[in-house]
Amino acid sequence: MPLTVITLKNAPPSLRGDLTKWMQEIAVGVYVGNINSKVREELWKRVVESVGEGEATISYAYRNEIGYNFETHNSSRMVIDYDGIPLVLVPKTEREKNDDPKYGFSKAAKIRKAKKFTGNSKSSYSKKFVVIDLETTGLNYQEDRIIEIGAIKYSEKLEEYSCIVNYNGELSDIIRNLAGLKEEDFKKGKDEKEAIEELLKFIDNSILIGYNLDFDIKFINAALKRIDLPKLQNKTYDIMKYVKREKLFLQNYKLQTVLKEYGIDEKVPHRALEDARLSLKLISKVNNLRDKLNYK
Repeated sequence: MPLTVITLKNAPPSLRGDLTKWMQEIAVGVYVGNINSKVREELWKRVVESVGEGEATISYAYRNEIGYNFETHNSSRMVIDYDGIPLVLVPKTEREKNDDPKYGFSKAAKIRKAKKFTGNSKSSYSKKFVVIDLETTGLNYQEDRIIEIGAIKYSEKLEEYSCIVNYNGELSDIIRNLAGLKEEDFKKGKDEKEAIEELLKFIDNSILIGYNLDFDIKFINAALKRIDLPKLQNKTYDIMKYVKREKLFLQNYKLQTVLKEYGIDEKVPHRALEDARLSLKLISKVNNLRDKLNYK
């Protein structure tokens, strides 16, 4: 099998741990290993998903004029193809960078001074966020509808919002069995416009968090479009994406499977508010996300 080399800069520790399962770290941020092309592609995909704002480069044997190929991610240097030969394009700004020494405090020193004088250390500050979960009539955000909303706001105190959304259509047996909702429950439900407007008021400008959050955001934005309101602009964090970075080779990434993997022995009820509570518990277990939010 051909030799592969991956180099990382400013990468999260969890990603470095994932790479050492397949490769050897011969220097800080430099990994080498003899792996087949399929494993190499999956590892590089994981690197791109997990490196965040860090930089990554991969080099591997390849049938071309020079016998190898390379790719970069989040690097100012670009790979270009010149008649089948990969070349590195160095931006003009990088070539002309001023190398004169800079005087004054380093960035790290400034951060230490800021913490010292403001008192806002990491242990005393947490970001305000809202955990969201939806139950829907199906998976197609363009055709299906929201039938239940659950949200938990984490700030100075915990606040909860939940409601059933009025739905006149017929529920599939799968949805009915999962959520345990009946047609009569929807007669007491709120109009979609009222429910969405209440949710907007509840979340305000908070960070939004959820498990497979992209799914929920698409449904909310579709509902906003129906009532002539703009799409959500809140900052978002998808718990599932952080789980995939920490737990590289789970059998699947269903919420029930992930909860068990993190030691949360509770059954997913498929009710919006209850599922949001489970997601909040999960945040405290997922290291990278917990640290980013400074959530205890």
